[in-house]
Amino acid sequence: MVIMNKFNRILLASGLAATASLVANSPAFADTKTGTVNLSGTVATSLAMTVTPLSNATSLAMLPGVNYSDVKIGNITGATTNSANGFKVTVNSTWRFVSGGNSIPFIDFAEVPGTTSVQPSVRRSTLVANTPVDLNSINTSAPGAAQDVGFFISYNVPSNAAPGTYTGSITFTATDK
Repeated sequence: MVIMNKFNRILLASGLAATASLVANSPAFADTKTGTVNLSGTVATSLAMTVTPLSNATSLAMLPGVNYSDVKIGNITGATTNSANGFKVTVNSTWRFVSGGNSIPFIDFAEVPGTTSVQPSVRRSTLVANTPVDLNSINTSAPGAAQDVGFFISYNVPSNAAPGTYTGSITFTATDK
């Protein structure tokens, strides 16, 4: 019986050692710590555009009774963006020259790709005061540069136009899509 007791003790000791090993490696007794680092960064827009009036823009001819057609008044150059969807350019104006209580409406606003052409290719004859119009020539759908554009106006000075200095303006706004 002594041999049996010794065998039982060895078996019992082995069992306890195995159980202790299982308990020590058991998830119930494991300790886990976690931490999180949140990351963030911003890529700034690189939207750019240069609107350059021609020298005649501030000294337009305005003889009574004369129709002025396709008068080139400026260019847009360097229009570019890093927006994945591209950008668009809108123009807005009262679409008239004003001197005191008198006004001379624009007949149309026109644009042409490139800065050297003297003949517009896209014409807008329906101009509503303070209603923006998208430029077709500068309307991109991907990042990068757009083509340069020249822009024109047409106007008719009535034969009975009141004397005065008539002024107006056109605002160009580039917007990422």
